Amino acid sequence: MDMALLRGLISAMDDGVMTAYIHYLLVRPDCQGRGIGRQLLEKVKEKYKDYLRIALMAYNKECAFYERCGFTKADNETPMFITSLWT
Repeated sequence: MDMALLRGLISAMDDGVMTAYIHYLLVRPDCQGRGIGRQLLEKVKEKYKDYLRIALMAYNKECAFYERCGFTKADNETPMFITSLWT
């Protein structure tokens, strides 16, 4: 029996006008490197193509991937947060 498996998931929300926020992009480790993450990002970019910005916060080790997908690091901004999440 061939079962469909979830290979990737992206979560985004927007303010309804100007900015969309990508909260997370997840791709199963055994499915990475197949373009799944890139395809999910492209769908979000298409949905929010008329917005001023699409924002996300990336861990340093993931920055190169997001840069290859068209995102750029901000020169004059610093991400700030309060969290109890241990990573």
